[in-house]
Amino acid sequence: MMKKIIEIVILSFLLCNSSFAGVEEVLKEIKKNKDIAQGFNKVIDRGEDNKTNNWRVTNKKILNSDKNLRKHVVKIVDKSENYPVRFGKQSLRFEVRNGDGWGWDSRNSRERVELLICCVNKKTTWSAWSLFLPDDYKIIFPAKTMLAQFHNDGDLPPAFAFENQSHRSAKEGGGYWIEIDEYVGGNNVPIKLLDKTEMNGKWNDVLVNVKWTHKDDGFFKIWINGKLKYHWKGMTQSKGERTEFHVGVYRSFIHRTPEPDATQIAYYDEIRIAKSCKKLKLNDLGYSCEEIEAQN
Repeated sequence: MMKKIIEIVILSFLLCNSSFAGVEEVLKEIKKNKDIAQGFNKVIDRGEDNKTNNWRVTNKKILNSDKNLRKHVVKIVDKSENYPVRFGKQSLRFEVRNGDGWGWDSRNSRERVELLICCVNKKTTWSAWSLFLPDDYKIIFPAKTMLAQFHNDGDLPPAFAFENQSHRSAKEGGGYWIEIDEYVGGNNVPIKLLDKTEMNGKWNDVLVNVKWTHKDDGFFKIWINGKLKYHWKGMTQSKGERTEFHVGVYRSFIHRTPEPDATQIAYYDEIRIAKSCKKLKLNDLGYSCEEIEAQN
C-alpha cells in the first residue's frame, strides 16, 4: 500500500511539472509536435554546418542557468489548463522578466528568450504564426520589444523585425509594426500593421511570403488576419548569408523604459513554413489561399 502511495506521489510530481519543463524539453518537443509547429523539415536549408533540423534557443547560456529560471522562459502549455491556444490543444508560452539577459545581451541593455531555426532561404517561402498577448501585457516603450524576426545568420541586424512599437520619437508604444533594416534597402522606420487596440487579449494571425535574394527582384509580403498589410519590393537578404527565423520576446534598450521591472508574456501557435501557401494548410485557421494570393 505504501509503495503504491509513493508511486502515485512521484507520478503526480512529474505531471505537475510537465508543463513547466525546461528549455531542453521544449526544444525536443517542438521538433516533433505538429500541433504547434510544422513544415520545417521540408523547407529548412541546413547547410554543411547544420545537418539536422534543430530548433534552438538564441542564447545557449539559458541552458546552463538556474533550473527555476529555465522553467519560466519558455514552455509548452495546454488548452485544458485554460491557456490561450489558437488551434489544436497546445501553444508556446514565452516570458521575459527583469534580468533575463545573458552574455552579450546583459552587457548591451537587452533581455530575451527566443527560439530560432536556420535557415529559411529556399528561394521563395511562405511562413505563418499566430500571436497572442494577454490583456495585462506590459508595453515598455520607448524600449523596444521584438515579437518575431527574420535575421541573417551573420553579425548584421535583423532584416525584417516585427515589433511592439513604432520609432522611439513617437509619443507611445503598442501595436504591431514591421521594421526593415537599411542593409536590405529599408530605412529602419517601423510601419504599422496593427493598432495597439487590436493586439491584447486576442489571437492575431501573421502570414509572410518572401522571395529570398540579395538582388532587387525580391519581395516580402505580410498579411495580418487574412488581409495584405504590406508589400516590400527589393533585396531581402545580404549576399552570402542565410536567414534565421526567430519567435519569442526580445527587448532592447532597456535603459530607456520607465518600467525596467516589467514582465512580458507572449503566446505563439501554428508556426508553419512551406514552399507554397496551399501547403501551409491555412483552411483550418479559416483562410483561403485563393483569396490571399488574389490580394496584391
